[in-house]
Formats: sequence, structure tokens, C-alpha cells
Amino acid sequence: MEASETGQELDRYLFKGFRDFKKKKYFIITFAQWIFHFHNKGLYHQDMKACNILVSENGESWDFYFLDLEDVLLNEKVDEKRLFINFLQLNTSIPKSVTRTDRLRFLKEYLRLQPMVRNEKNFIKRLIKKSRERGFVYVSPYGVVEEKQC
Repeated sequence: MEASETGQELDRYLFKGFRDFKKKKYFIITFAQWIFHFHNKGLYHQDMKACNILVSENGESWDFYFLDLEDVLLNEKVDEKRLFINFLQLNTSIPKSVTRTDRLRFLKEYLRLQPMVRNEKNFIKRLIKKSRERGFVYVSPYGVVEEKQC
């Protein structure tokens, strides 16, 4: 795999924050669209944690790459169960600087493109509950950070 030498793992990239709200919002939407396209091509990552995604700035946008390619399954249909697992993995591996509103914006954008979740309210409740049970662990420039709630 080739990737930009200037890229950073998603958790480290998010930890540093954004210079303004518009850029942060655009990043979240762009990232949700990238995940949608990945799933829509019949690809599924079994370990979709933020540390397994490389972010590289590309002008006013971003490029994303997976780092653990051995965990990518080909020709797999992403159903609600698999989507939940991926979103749980992502949700519990990103810093608190990504707010609840940001996380909901990500989910809404993904579901706008792929409305597969039968009951969004229940999906979100389960995601919050399982995330709290699991805890939040990500890597910052200062090392591993563990948090209990979002």
C-alpha cells in the first residue's frame, strides 16, 4: 500500500482539532462519504478503529487509507449488524474533541447515502450504551488515552 508520508492516523489527526467549525463539519461529512463508498463496493474492515485509518490532507479535502489491509474482507455485504460493529469500533477509538453532535452528523450523513438502519433512534441508543460499556481508547501524540464516557 502506498500512502502519503504526511498522513496521520485518524485518532491523532482528530486529536489536534480543526481551525474552524466549517472545516470540521466538512471533514466529518467527507469521512462518512468515504466509509459509505468503501462499504458500497462490498468491502468490510473487521477492525475499523481510528488507528487503522490514515488521513492525508489533499488541498481543501482529505484522502483516507486503511492501514491493516489483512482485516479487509472483499465481496461482503454490509448489513445493519456489520455497520453497528464498524461504528462501535470507530466511536470508541476517537478523541472526545469529536463531540456527540459531530458523531451524529457522521451517522446522519452515512445513513443519508445508505439508509439501511431500520430504527435510527434504537441504533443510536445501542451504540451509546455499548460504547460506554466498552470505554474509549485512542492514541494521542502523547500516548494512549483511555476515557470512560462520551
